[in-house]
Amino acid sequence: MNEKISVVIPVFNVQLYLKDCLESIASQTYQNFEAICVNDGSTDQSLEILQAFAQKDDRFMVVTKPNGGLSDARNYGLKYVSGKYVCFVDSDDCISSTYLEDLYTALQEDHAQIAVCDMEYFYEDGHCAYSDGGTFQIDSVKNTPELIKINNSACNKLFDIALFDDICFPKGLYYEDLATVPILLLKAGKIAKVNRPLYRYRQRTGSIAHTANKKIFEIYTAIQMVLDYANQIGAPTDVVKAIKSMFIVHGLDLTTLRIKDFDDKTIRIEYLQDNMNCLEKYYPNYEQDLEYKKLPFKKKLIAKLMKYRAFKLVLRLYDKN
Repeated sequence: MNEKISVVIPVFNVQLYLKDCLESIASQTYQNFEAICVNDGSTDQSLEILQAFAQKDDRFMVVTKPNGGLSDARNYGLKYVSGKYVCFVDSDDCISSTYLEDLYTALQEDHAQIAVCDMEYFYEDGHCAYSDGGTFQIDSVKNTPELIKINNSACNKLFDIALFDDICFPKGLYYEDLATVPILLLKAGKIAKVNRPLYRYRQRTGSIAHTANKKIFEIYTAIQMVLDYANQIGAPTDVVKAIKSMFIVHGLDLTTLRIKDFDDKTIRIEYLQDNMNCLEKYYPNYEQDLEYKKLPFKKKLIAKLMKYRAFKLVLRLYDKN
């Protein structure tokens, strides 16, 4: 078997990094692919770089649209897909030369609909960090509900295109992957794992990670979208519980950690208040969740302080470390 794979690459103002990304795709050991480059209204030299690359490699297609954001560009690219499988590569990232081959082989050997690999975060100062894509070999969410909570990036996965028959990335949502990938994992009959970091995720300076933005609370909207889909299709109770526990993992824990790292220290209490309001709105019974009950002592203490709005104590606990 040597079926075509479609690679969708959303592109917006990444002229400094785009050539590295495109060259990593062109050098794949798996040759039967098409690369759909979606120029999402770039105003720098990105379009010229894409056009020059497509002229020398006919596997690359360039389509242009008005700027609509990452989700809109991915959805637009999906319209041009002709392969049986699809993957997504962000235009400032790179992939290993065996990315397509290894993921495709895993799909074929395990008769799976999604293949997942680990990731490597690389920084401008030269250091790298490993990111686990999940600890499993071949499984399904229906068999192991906790699998729905693995790394929710769309970029470290190869998907059977049929999974997108009723699914698209939500336009304008801050957490488009979290709202989409768990649903695709739920739909898949089997999910295969490649235990190697085949996707290289660039960490650029000027990241929004430490910048205050009320859109961070859209993380609750994203999880709710997954929960609504699960309820709509009548997913098993254990799967619904696993999805609800994402409110603890991503909302209570990770969002709190993000807020405490804000560069502007004066607004952290306001954001912690908003975060608790969101948690209690979307998941009133969160303290009954098994994920909450499994929190280690310090995190449980912080969660209790958050509940009673003792935000100054929460920040003092974090800041002293």
